[in-house]
Amino acid sequence: MRIAFVDLLFSWPPHGGADVDVYHVLQELKKLGYEIHLFTVREEGSWERGDIQGEDPPFPVSLLEFREQGLSEKALSRRMAAAVKDFGQDIVFLMQGYFLKVILSEALSEYPLLSRCYAHETHCHKDILRFRDGAPCPCSYVDTPEICRNCALAYQRSGLSSGIMNAWTREYVESRAWTQEYYQRFLRSLKTYEEVIVTTSYMRDEMEHLTKKVTVIPHAVDVQRFTPPEEKTVNTVPVLFVPGRIEDPAKGLPLFLEAAEKLAQAGYSFEVRATLPEGYEGPPWLKAVGKLDYASMPEAYRGADLCVVPSLWEEPFGLVALEAMASGVAVCASRTGGLQDIVVHGKTGFLFERGNGKALAACLEKLLDDHELRTEMGVAGRQRAVEVYDWRKMVAEYYPKLFERVCGDR
Repeated sequence: MRIAFVDLLFSWPPHGGADVDVYHVLQELKKLGYEIHLFTVREEGSWERGDIQGEDPPFPVSLLEFREQGLSEKALSRRMAAAVKDFGQDIVFLMQGYFLKVILSEALSEYPLLSRCYAHETHCHKDILRFRDGAPCPCSYVDTPEICRNCALAYQRSGLSSGIMNAWTREYVESRAWTQEYYQRFLRSLKTYEEVIVTTSYMRDEMEHLTKKVTVIPHAVDVQRFTPPEEKTVNTVPVLFVPGRIEDPAKGLPLFLEAAEKLAQAGYSFEVRATLPEGYEGPPWLKAVGKLDYASMPEAYRGADLCVVPSLWEEPFGLVALEAMASGVAVCASRTGGLQDIVVHGKTGFLFERGNGKALAACLEKLLDDHELRTEMGVAGRQRAVEVYDWRKMVAEYYPKLFERVCGDR
């Protein structure tokens, strides 16, 4: 079976969890004998698209080059359709993409189409987070398009007026996503997909009133890369690791700092390592380690006693929690989105009520008080990662059945 994967943002080393998903899914499908090919783009002047460095990925890649500001709707549709046609595929799988993904679904509509949603891009035109004013946003582009159009325009105004636009804003402009016409194209595009793939049951529920063809396939983790240390170094004081885009308001840093400060005032000793810009001013127990590159992450987890994920938004998955578990580290996370699927409360870590600093502090207190409990949870987390979330198992379990169903239905 020949499968063409189309991705408008793929970069390696990865810029985020979606890149990791694309890389490992294609790698494992190739091992299973599928003839796969990734079609992605690079736009001059943009660091967000097609930034592929170092060794070539372990699967064939076609990189469509566009000059600066050259990634137009017409040019993308024409060039991508021609490239995919030359491959001669059985299925086209649309991966990462923002507003131009709708346009690609039209350009490639003659093929069986699958679509992978990595965040809330179908429901939020502001920034895919569906998070506003410090809390998950109740509005949805599907149900309240006018409200969401105005919100997105207000949020994008500085980039639109300055001409300095990121990939999200570029696609917003090229697709004319603020128009009524785009809304109708968006609704029609959902009918062209044989299946829409999401990562959690929450996202499935969010999508099912748009299309009933929704399949949940979680992300996974490289359990051979993220491993516990052979011999755990005993830290002078417990180390709490807070990874990811923690400076993003949706990630809950102020909530965590408030809880940690209460524990410090109560006499607890600990060190917090957070992926904040180096030089970030904070309390003496906070160490800003900067934005760690992909190569540095396994060692960062191994050096921690506890991983904290205090997210406020509906996490589409929560990959950092899974990487911590694979590394043998107990996790303390918000009961939100995919985190509540990954972390088994009381076994691989603790889940606390989202936005509840008192509950977070209570969970941290239990784990700081009990080294043996942290160790037991770390062991259980590693076991769960290996048994449930290993990439090899995940891809083999879900994708062949998906492809067979799609081809059999036609």
